[in-house]
Amino acid sequence: MFKNYLKIAFRNMIKNKGYSFINIFGLAVALTSVLLIVLWVQDELGWDSFQKNIDTIYRVEQDQPTSRGIFHVNVTPFPMGPALKEEIPEIKNSARYGFPGTILMKYGEKVFYENEARCVDPSFLKMFTYPLIKGDIESVLSQPSSLVITKDIAKKYFGNSDPVGKTITLNDKYPFTVTGVIEHIPHNTNLKFDILISFDFMKTIGLYSDVWEANEIYTWIQLNDNADVAVVNKKITEVREQHVREQESGGSFIAFNLMPLKKMRLYARFGYEKTVGTIQSIYIFSFIAVFILIIACINYINLSTARAVKRYKEIGLRKVVGAERKNIVGQFYIESFLLTFLAILFSLFLVELLIPSFNQLSGKNFSSNVLFQPSFLIGILVIVLITGFLSGTYPALFLSAFSPNRVLKERNQFGNKSSILRKSLVVFQFGLSVILITGTIVMLKQLEFMRNKNLGYDKEQLIYLPLNSETRKSYSILKENLDKDSDILGVTGTYQTPTMMNENAGGADWDGKDPNFKPKIGYAAVDYDYFKTMKIHLEKGRVYSREFATDSTQAVVINEELAKMISSKSVVGKRFSWVNDEIIIGIVKNFNYEKVQRAIEPLAIYLAPQEVNYVVVRLASGNIVQSLKHVKQIWQDTFHGFPLEYKFFDEDFAKMFQADERVMSIFSYSAFLAIIVACMGLFGLAAFILELRTKEIGIRKVLGASISGITFMLSKEFILWVLTANLIAFPVAYFLMDSWLQNYAYRINISWWIFLISGGIALVIALATIGFRAIKAATANPVKSLRYE
Repeated sequence: MFKNYLKIAFRNMIKNKGYSFINIFGLAVALTSVLLIVLWVQDELGWDSFQKNIDTIYRVEQDQPTSRGIFHVNVTPFPMGPALKEEIPEIKNSARYGFPGTILMKYGEKVFYENEARCVDPSFLKMFTYPLIKGDIESVLSQPSSLVITKDIAKKYFGNSDPVGKTITLNDKYPFTVTGVIEHIPHNTNLKFDILISFDFMKTIGLYSDVWEANEIYTWIQLNDNADVAVVNKKITEVREQHVREQESGGSFIAFNLMPLKKMRLYARFGYEKTVGTIQSIYIFSFIAVFILIIACINYINLSTARAVKRYKEIGLRKVVGAERKNIVGQFYIESFLLTFLAILFSLFLVELLIPSFNQLSGKNFSSNVLFQPSFLIGILVIVLITGFLSGTYPALFLSAFSPNRVLKERNQFGNKSSILRKSLVVFQFGLSVILITGTIVMLKQLEFMRNKNLGYDKEQLIYLPLNSETRKSYSILKENLDKDSDILGVTGTYQTPTMMNENAGGADWDGKDPNFKPKIGYAAVDYDYFKTMKIHLEKGRVYSREFATDSTQAVVINEELAKMISSKSVVGKRFSWVNDEIIIGIVKNFNYEKVQRAIEPLAIYLAPQEVNYVVVRLASGNIVQSLKHVKQIWQDTFHGFPLEYKFFDEDFAKMFQADERVMSIFSYSAFLAIIVACMGLFGLAAFILELRTKEIGIRKVLGASISGITFMLSKEFILWVLTANLIAFPVAYFLMDSWLQNYAYRINISWWIFLISGGIALVIALATIGFRAIKAATANPVKSLRYE
């Protein structure tokens, strides 16, 4: 029986080549996009899955209460890790994870800056699964001068020779011995590094602090099996409170909590934001995959039910000769699964072909081997079963219900029912397409809005040069030399990365402040000429000047947000007590000092030339290349043996939008595929319906109907379906995109013209699809039309 089902299914496919092609190709295109999205989702859900202890590893985080709400922080005090392990029995192990900044590594003639170095405790490699290809995991980080590198870094500095036991000099001053080599680290991990240094190095370079209110590093802990996370959270909070009291710092209450490593990629949080993880993107792309799959399945259902009129005699005769309904149902399910199977084979070919482009689009690094992984193969099987079942269920139940004693007499006994269904499915299909098109336009406008947003400073021709512990000592000499060059329009410095100054703290005070008001205020340390070089507008008062000796100890410049927080009146000249007892000397216009997606928070900007870690340089706009050559030459003259590393502000600015651009690109391609698949189904459905009306068209032409009149008559019903889809889709699209926009502090308004454009695109594409078939039918020779039957 099964063999017979397959034979009939193949015969029907060959007999109706056009409709079979539409179904198979449309479904293959849909399945290709679904499989690519499944690859992306699986990768996101699988972050750090290679870690053997993933179920018991947590990052210590904290919720700091402020007047605006809870401010979530991911960093912790330096001494916290060892203290937690010692004082909380539920904690099996702990490891600190610090950032020494950009370091200079030198081995022989090979000298490079490295940005992916991390300082960790010896327990780090025992908690996390990073296999060593050289070295002993028990001892590689046991000594203060220990250095563990990845396989790629070993190749970079030592070629094919064994690096273990060899000495690398850090920052042209500190000798370190390579004690281990780590195998290549998977890309889908929350802990990315190239070099591991003994945590004692943080103390050596002066980045360590015993203060329990200073949050600078990540603290990881490993819990014992069956430990109660809620209980541990409470104990961590109590341990911190105890140590704060011992240091008599009088800090405010902070609640600590544990973020599971296995959920960190999805639900990571920072600041006032609910989440900065990828869970929302996973939901969005999963819904898109379901939408596209449903659209493709609707094509099959529509064409199957429309063609029922041509199969009614087959079904009637099969029932007359003894076929039961279950046999008919089985036949149509086999046809559905066969079509899905052929489509999935074609889609796998397309997936392999598109993987390089998809990698570039999504920022992933998939290879063809991923198609043969058990998890992906299981996913394919599930998709085939779901698609085959969704596509085949209604046609199987609908066609098998034909009554044999009526079906051989009446041609259209189910015509009205199937017509209503087809109309509903086309409306639903195009409604989904319009939602995707609207979403793409909204995302594009939001991204354009953020790119063109006034940052509060001029980012053009701005570069910054990172300093390390050695080059920092000669910063003043470098600045003086750069200032002398006519191709350089301004030189200043900052303590933090100038495009991401996200340090903040509580404890500020001013005259008239409510004692219960506990805001978080941003902190920035800068050099003279910061506001001039950045072209930040001064609203009131003045900025730092060398003419005022007390500016470095008793003055502060604030932004407009902080001025509003302090008072509705002028605050220039008022007391502001935070670092010291300062006087507010100036108010500058709000500017984006961190990610553009975040709201501009209150900011206090202090003068601290001695704390500069980054040199900010504004180049002359005439010849950037020539200006950069001058910067390089001055750097080399000032710092012999230290290579220059620089970044344009534009580069950092572009990176802020990478995730949004990838989401928008995948969304737009998905919308394009959805409308293509929907139109393929509409094309097939229109062709079939017009084929049934061939004699009617011929009679109308003989009676004098014009080609334009016939074309309009044949198209108007389809146009009405698409217009109905637009009306239904618009409110749904508005609700979904308005919810998405809430993730942005600065966002566009969803204008009416966006819906007009998205609806117009769907209508024009549908008209082009239907119009081609309608014009062809209207221009056919009426003599042939009347001989059709």
